[in-house]
Amino acid sequence: MAITGDIKFDDFEIVFENGEKLAFDALVADRFIADGQSVPASVYSVAPSAAPELLNGNRLCGNEPVTFLASWIDGDVTAIAVFDTPEQPESDATMCALYTYVYP
Repeated sequence: MAITGDIKFDDFEIVFENGEKLAFDALVADRFIADGQSVPASVYSVAPSAAPELLNGNRLCGNEPVTFLASWIDGDVTAIAVFDTPEQPESDATMCALYTYVYP
């Protein structure tokens, strides 16, 4: 919460508490390897790639622009992995950060 605050997330974009957002270009995969397991997921390309400034001056991947975002459900937690890689991620091995959210 200290980095992103509350989020709004759909198939088109993710909007952070301070109003910054990342727009999705395309859904590029519907499966993802998380913790060594193949899980149903949404993997999006981000266009344009960006490094939005969030709460307290934080950014999702440091100063690097986010190029892909993957989201999946793990029990009652929504996991969101962000990537700054030029190639489409297939697993959490190349993520620059992982954020988790629980619905109230």
